[in-house]
Amino acid sequence: MFNQDFYPTPDQVIETMLAGIDLSGKTVLEPSSGKGNIIQVLKNRGAKVLCCEKDPQLAILSSNQAKLLKHDFLEVESHEISHIDYIIMNPPFSADEKHINHAWSIAPDGCEIIALCNYSTLSNNYTRSRNELLSIIEGYGTKTNIGDCFSSSERKTGVEIGLIKLIKPGIKSNGFDDFFTDESDDPEKQENGLMSYNAVREIVQRYVNAVKLYDDVLENAVKMNALTEGLKADDLVFTCSQNKVQVTRNEFAKDLQKRSWKWIINKMNLEKYSTRGLMEDINKFVEDQTKMKFTMKNIYLMLDAIVQTTDQRMDKALVEVFDGLTKHYHENRYSVEGWKTNSHYLVNKKFIMPYIAPLSRWGTMDVNYRQAELLDDFNKALCFLTGSSFNVNDRFSYRVSESKPGYGEWFEWTFFEVKLFKKGTGHFKFKDENVWALFNQQIARIKGFPLPENLKKAA
Repeated sequence: MFNQDFYPTPDQVIETMLAGIDLSGKTVLEPSSGKGNIIQVLKNRGAKVLCCEKDPQLAILSSNQAKLLKHDFLEVESHEISHIDYIIMNPPFSADEKHINHAWSIAPDGCEIIALCNYSTLSNNYTRSRNELLSIIEGYGTKTNIGDCFSSSERKTGVEIGLIKLIKPGIKSNGFDDFFTDESDDPEKQENGLMSYNAVREIVQRYVNAVKLYDDVLENAVKMNALTEGLKADDLVFTCSQNKVQVTRNEFAKDLQKRSWKWIINKMNLEKYSTRGLMEDINKFVEDQTKMKFTMKNIYLMLDAIVQTTDQRMDKALVEVFDGLTKHYHENRYSVEGWKTNSHYLVNKKFIMPYIAPLSRWGTMDVNYRQAELLDDFNKALCFLTGSSFNVNDRFSYRVSESKPGYGEWFEWTFFEVKLFKKGTGHFKFKDENVWALFNQQIARIKGFPLPENLKKAA
């Protein structure tokens, strides 16, 4: 039935996965939902469930039980799930380590990951991704062999199953909660008491009117049901849908708010503050809040909150870059490609980043979106740190597409000289020694590292 990776999770296995966990009121992502066995148990235990499912037929089954976030879990980004508490998964055994590693990379601070896998993934570590997964488990969780528990399931397999439990380090932040008030969402009642800005007023009016139209559709649906009762016309109803999946009023309003915040950030020229961390904070805030209204006043409070919390967000961007670079030193324990150029405790004046812009099968330079986003956040944080002006046209992908550098040729990008290679590796050199020293000093302050004397003198 369906595809080769379709192995519905037996009830007794789900009970083993969830033993000792209170899911009441928690938000859970089920990234490979299949026909919904895990989803149903999660809902019965009081959880709010998001899901992904690539198979179109199975996706229909899943979306009837939970909110379908995306079809392909590997396309889910961190800012889309920054509000969740758990990732609970039975990923496709043909690529289980890839899915679990991705879950780890996008999970928010404090999130717990509970995953099944083919136990041979953990016992035969002959690939880089398997070694990386084992390193994550060693540092942040546990693995258990729970035996051939699919041997008598709906679709049988005699392989031994592994159960992985991981906890992402860190504590969930409160986001922007303390900055906002509960008030009427009627923009006309606020107009005289707030700074007048037509574009912001317009987006509030659009939001309020869109939600009102949704309410009108629901009201008409009730009227239609009353008129067609007894006529065997139950399928003739009005619904609001996204990607052919029905969307509730609350889901519609929240998704519209997120899109509106992005529009405002762009309209108000706040691109220099718009790191991945900011979008994660906004998503978590919109998903978690129950009282805050989308009003003129609260929009300006949000803009003020974005500016006031910039220090923490830029620190987060710097640390993310630092952790990523120092992970790729030549003696690393993650079984990923490493280089002697890279250090494990500071960023050298010259460093190497992987997977940036490999040569595609069509002979073009294929910029990796995730790495480009990380580099853009790095640039924004360095601009903030040095007091430099941020230019939206300095986005890494834009710079590469405009200048079209050749592989193996140095080109300038913001604070760096860069050379890209066909396998995707990028070599970077800080153009200014003082910027290099300032970056490492900032990392030392955040992480509490001692600094070498030459760094102290450089800045």
